[in-house]
Amino acid sequence: MTSSIPTNCHILIIDDDSVDRRAAHRALSQAGWTGGIAEAATGREALALLASRSFDCILLDYHLPGEDGLNLLKNLQGRTEGKAPVVMLTGEGNEMVAVEAMKRGALDYLPKSMMGPDLLFHTVTTAIERFRLQWELAQAEARLEHLALHDGLTGLGNRSLFMRDLASMVAGGRRHSQGFCVMVMDLDRFKNANDVYGHEAGDEVLAELGRRFASLGRANDFFYRLGGDEFTALIDAADVSAAARVGHLIAQAASGPVRYQEHEICVGISIGAALFPGHGAASETLLRAADAAMYRAKRGSTGLAFAEAEP
Repeated sequence: MTSSIPTNCHILIIDDDSVDRRAAHRALSQAGWTGGIAEAATGREALALLASRSFDCILLDYHLPGEDGLNLLKNLQGRTEGKAPVVMLTGEGNEMVAVEAMKRGALDYLPKSMMGPDLLFHTVTTAIERFRLQWELAQAEARLEHLALHDGLTGLGNRSLFMRDLASMVAGGRRHSQGFCVMVMDLDRFKNANDVYGHEAGDEVLAELGRRFASLGRANDFFYRLGGDEFTALIDAADVSAAARVGHLIAQAASGPVRYQEHEICVGISIGAALFPGHGAASETLLRAADAAMYRAKRGSTGLAFAEAEP
């Protein structure tokens, strides 16, 4: 029998019956399994093994002493973080058990009465291959979603992600009476840098500022590039003084020279800030208020302006 499964794959058999464990072990060996096989008689032994090593497939007995195999299945999913498929084994050909096992995350189901070498080998290798394909598909979907929600130049969130996150922050703020700050930011002298040094230099400025904003170090602050030289941020700050401190850090990060070839390019930034809920209790209101404040900041000398209170 041949298989595309790598020879270094490892299986964990969880069964309180030593005869059944040996039977599964023997069936796999007879069918040509060349990977590792470990055994556990209890859920505790299984969890201890999973804490110290990884497995490519888990064969789980439905009946275990002192623990329902379905409950252990949920625990196994948490411990393996979805990295190993689980095949549920039982002495009963009960389709209700099979359905419940699949609902709780098992990839397949096999009655012990059908556990001959060929079928067991086929079930295990198919589970591993299906799981690998599902994981690759999930990774590809995650990459596509990331590309759809992030700016390719700076790596920051884009307009779509910003609007989604802003709506989520507003909803959460209403539920928990928790304030936050929206900042709209526009670079100063950026057009001049583009005109003098070229668009590649302008891209380097944007990319470098994106890196600086992302590394400011506050876990609950999020930065976005909407397009051109326009950035936004959602800041974990409930009052003017806390938001102003972050605003000054952003201004310092933006004002440092950016090295491009033999040149040092200097730009600045104008920041408009609006606080939820004082300056607005809806996404659109907050954005308008922050945008208006940003234009006041451009006309002023401080580089940072706060919105006026909502009437």
